[in-house]
Amino acid sequence: MSLDLLKGDRFFLVCSDVHGSAGAWGRFESFVPGASFVVHCGDLFYHGPRNPLPDLYDPKGLSEALGRVQVPLFLIRGNCDASVDQLMAPVPLVDRLAVFWEGISVIGAHGEDFNAFREEALKGGFRLALSGHTHVASVIREGDTVFLNPGSLSLPKGKDPASFAVVSTGGLGIVTLDGEVLHREAW
Repeated sequence: MSLDLLKGDRFFLVCSDVHGSAGAWGRFESFVPGASFVVHCGDLFYHGPRNPLPDLYDPKGLSEALGRVQVPLFLIRGNCDASVDQLMAPVPLVDRLAVFWEGISVIGAHGEDFNAFREEALKGGFRLALSGHTHVASVIREGDTVFLNPGSLSLPKGKDPASFAVVSTGGLGIVTLDGEVLHREAW
């Protein structure tokens, strides 16, 4: 990855709300080499009844691409993910993710009940809280906790384009599928 955000740093990637777009995932895949792991914060295969079909909608092709990912993949269940989606996923879909990475405690959820998730992250003393759902990228600090939403890989809402997040030992950033850094922040 050529982003200066990552020079010399270990990193992992966070994405969300791909909604079955094999094309958006394909563009994202070029950033994966070198990552410690990838976290997808929900709404993986189905586009949802309120959303349009994303470009290159191909849940089966997306499933095949996920199976080829060469780094650990963590998939969080979103509000558009059904039980049948688990049959297509290469790893289990989980409701919550909690990991300790490079001295940083991380919790992840889809975020459809953000108030409950916020409370859980703050009470648990997590340093980084990952969520999706809104399709709007954001970084918000509250006390010692950073709330990170990577936006959507395929159906962005708001003013920003499709995006994902990079979390490195030096900080974090929101990045477009063209590699443009929209926001960066040090720890």
